[in-house]
Amino acid sequence: MPAPTEIPATVTVCITSCGRLDLLARTLEGFRRHNTGGRFLLSEDSCDAAVIAEVTRTYPDFTVLSGETRLGIMGSIDRLYSRVETPFICHLEDDWDFDSPIDWKAGLGLLEARPDIANVSLRAFDEIKPKHRAKSDPLTFAEGDFALMRPEAHPEYYAWSPNPGLITKRLYERYAPFSRVFPDTMSKLMKQDSLTMAYLLPGVARHSGKGRNVVDPTMPARPKSWPAKWARAIKKKLYYAGLRSEPF
Repeated sequence: MPAPTEIPATVTVCITSCGRLDLLARTLEGFRRHNTGGRFLLSEDSCDAAVIAEVTRTYPDFTVLSGETRLGIMGSIDRLYSRVETPFICHLEDDWDFDSPIDWKAGLGLLEARPDIANVSLRAFDEIKPKHRAKSDPLTFAEGDFALMRPEAHPEYYAWSPNPGLITKRLYERYAPFSRVFPDTMSKLMKQDSLTMAYLLPGVARHSGKGRNVVDPTMPARPKSWPAKWARAIKKKLYYAGLRSEPF
């Protein structure tokens, strides 16, 4: 097993969480096993007093942020990032497994050297669809290997994502507040400004929350029937083609 790495003082770890205490514990156990030290901000969006109390008790070294009204993923990000005082942000969600330490030198160095890269993703690259992986280019920086996504990889994806990753506080300030748009739309806005995403290979985080989705109060409800799913897919294709102003 690779030796743990220390989280640089230039980084604040920001975690979005919503009532899934078991998944949160699993995420943080893996992350902190491989990455030591660090300052942590956590947004607990469940609005459940018992959950908030448990999170605060379990993680006394964290700053836990919460409120009386659910904000959703983008509002939680605003709540977190607006409190960050370091130049870099390591973003985490509460449902990921970490199996290796982050190469902080390579990831943060790339963000500094390449202002066209908005987001260094920590997600395992083999979790990305093969047709999208094929539209990337190899990149080496500070002895770290990356996959740099091409603009044509997807109409919206691959400039920014709420999956685990590294960004600059400067990027957030440029596009804040994030809650003004959907997550995919935020990525699209960044792509329109010629920004892209790099995956730090092979990736250190794998999604663990399948089947445990949390309803985001700011997002349209996901359809359950196949006709409704097909209708949603058609709307998104028309949106990507520029024939609809909204994706849903």
